[in-house]
Amino acid sequence: FVDEHEWQSPTLPPFNATETCHMLGKRTVLYIGDSTAHEAASTLMNSFRPAGETCQTQITFALSDTLIGRKYGALNRGRRWTTRVEMVQPDIIILSVGAHIVTNDTIYMNVIDQVFSEIEAMKKNIPPHVKFAWQTQVPAGCSERITSPQNVNFAGELSMELSDYNHGQFYQRDLMLISRLQAIGMPYMDLRMLYSRTDAHINNQTGARQPDCLHVCAPGPLDVMGRLFQKLLVEFDSS
Repeated sequence: FVDEHEWQSPTLPPFNATETCHMLGKRTVLYIGDSTAHEAASTLMNSFRPAGETCQTQITFALSDTLIGRKYGALNRGRRWTTRVEMVQPDIIILSVGAHIVTNDTIYMNVIDQVFSEIEAMKKNIPPHVKFAWQTQVPAGCSERITSPQNVNFAGELSMELSDYNHGQFYQRDLMLISRLQAIGMPYMDLRMLYSRTDAHINNQTGARQPDCLHVCAPGPLDVMGRLFQKLLVEFDSS
């Protein structure tokens, strides 16, 4: 796979690994979620290597498929997110959930609300400098070509027609999550531009051993992670 496209947005400047490491300073990051979050976190860590930076060692990933340790129709690997935080004691916590909640959207939002409540409870017992953020879901879907690159919202709406697993629910769930996050003022890393990148999933590539229209080829569209993390640090440091 050779990626011929690069996301361009006036709100998402080019990635500067050296400057981002400088902004991160000595802070540590704990990324918690399922295998798609693992993929995103790994891409973020690797984005610092070409510049010779080493701050990727300050970023850790912890597997927690549903964050709250309950099974919702798919896998439930890993410990609860709160346990992971207690073990690592990071300065920045990034959470993501969705692919393994294959029940309805009400259950999904109940999980989100429970995590929000747990965050508020945790804040009473951790240093005030600790920051929380979310990552929206890695979009799903397979196609031969990029989908609606000039209008990613339309690409997201098209994804609602997907019938595999719960993939058709991702876009609406992203919108519901973002609405809640904006209401409480919590930062998030927005991956909705990847709804256009239905051409870059593993199942599109010759020789794929099993259907996978969720995980993304690397290097590829997830290279935007460095830019999203850089923007997140700017938001943290300006608040």
